Amino acid sequence: LGKEVRFPFLDEQVVDYLHSIPIWYKADLRLGRGIGEKYLLRYVARQYLSLPQSSTYPKRAIQFGSRIAKLESRKEKASDQCSRLTTDNNNIDNED
Repeated sequence: LGKEVRFPFLDEQVVDYLHSIPIWYKADLRLGRGIGEKYLLRYVARQYLSLPQSSTYPKRAIQFGSRIAKLESRKEKASDQCSRLTTDNNNIDNED
């Protein structure tokens, strides 16, 4: 028996679905670090995957030697909106 590597966040259906829902379902920065960023992912981890402790860990970069950070602008932070990756800005503002 071998191990199979999967990348669920790269699945086209997952990407299409996440792109279709408003950003305030995916993140709520008013809730603070360890809760609000990646809110939807943390909710799924807590409610459906029985990972309550893991769902509160602060996000960290994982690079595994790719050196991608050195290729990017050092002024750009992960929490910044990246215009070269954003294709649809209609879902950015929360319309209460």
